[in-house]
Parts: sequence; C-alpha cells; structure tokens
Amino acid sequence: MVVRPLDLHLPVRTENTAAPRLEIGQARLILIALAAWLSACDLIAKLIEPTETGLYHKRTYFELVFILAITAAATYIVPYARSRMISVGAGFMVGAGFGNALSIAIFPLGVPNPFMVSQDGWTVAFNLADIAVVLGFVLTTIGAWRLGSEHRHELLSPVER
Repeated sequence: MVVRPLDLHLPVRTENTAAPRLEIGQARLILIALAAWLSACDLIAKLIEPTETGLYHKRTYFELVFILAITAAATYIVPYARSRMISVGAGFMVGAGFGNALSIAIFPLGVPNPFMVSQDGWTVAFNLADIAVVLGFVLTTIGAWRLGSEHRHELLSPVER
C-alpha cells in the first residue's frame, strides 16, 4: 500500500467541483464559532431548566479528559476536509462535547438532563448537547458522503510513487 502525504496547499477550487472549497482557517473558524455558541446555549439551558432528581448522568473525571481529548482532536483534524457541511456538523458535535465537559466540572450531581419524554412508565431524559451530537453526526456523514462523491475521480485514481 502506497501512502500519499497530505497536501496542505491544494487549490481552493478544483476543476470537478461546483462549489468552492473552504480554506482550512475558514473551516476551523466555522467549527469553533458554532461549537462555542452551542456549548453556551447548552449550559444556559441546563442552568435555566430544572432537572428532576434521578435524571442526572454521573460522569467520572476520566470521561471528562476523554471527552476533551476527542473534542480537541476533532477541532484540529476536521477542518482539513475543507468542507462547510463537515465543519458545521463537527461544530455541533464539538460544542456538545465541550458543553457536557463543562457540565461535568460545574454540576456535582452529574450532567443535567432537563428535557424528558415519558410514556407508559418509561422516561428518556436528554439535554441540548445530546440533540446536537445526533444532528452533527447526520450533517458530518452527509458532508463526507458529498465530499467523497464530488471527488470520486481522485479516490479511484492510482497513487503515484
């Protein structure tokens, strides 16, 4: 298997793409701005909306470090895709991770889950970060699929030595 080094100086616009590709800095800015906004909204929702007893999700400090490591890695790596949709989706997931990480540090009972759905004796409790992770995963998956389909000619070409 031949591995080709990552070329960080690719042209911003390729011949086979209808939409211009983002610069890495623009993609990172989108990701970080959306993540900051979402984590702030998540924390505000957790502070304003009360959580019923028993609906807190207790997390350990190991999980806190793990969540922060994943969010830091995603913040660094994802912008290299230079895709707006992937950056937006990752921004949702990074913001959710950072919001939950702050919740672990702020709330001694655990991560609050102020929203709940109950029916016939069962209850599902969740927070804004949980919704953001699902939405971010969907957007990132669609963005990766689109990016792959737009550049399938590059994916199918042999790698030169």
